[in-house]
Amino acid sequence: MLRREKQRNRRPLPPEKEIKPKVTTKVAKVIGVPEDAFSALPQIELSGNREAVVEGCQGILEYDENVIRLSLGRMMLRFCGRNLQLRCMAAESVVVEGYIMSMEFLT
Repeated sequence: MLRREKQRNRRPLPPEKEIKPKVTTKVAKVIGVPEDAFSALPQIELSGNREAVVEGCQGILEYDENVIRLSLGRMMLRFCGRNLQLRCMAAESVVVEGYIMSMEFLT
């Protein structure tokens, strides 16, 4: 009997609303860039296995010729390889150069 009363007292579900695209999606489409360019997520651009441009870097945690570990906020990014070096460092971006053998996200 309680189940029937509960079923009667349920409110009807509202009709589904049309899902509107995000403002960033619209802006990205208009100016012709990927939507990810507006996100807070780190961006990584690889040029083969010799160079990586990392945007959204918040700090260098480890640095030697075989391992470079970067802080990306809630996660870390580790490069392993040979003759690794940081060629360029700007406010929130770094360029890793060398023979990159692996790249690993750590949380």
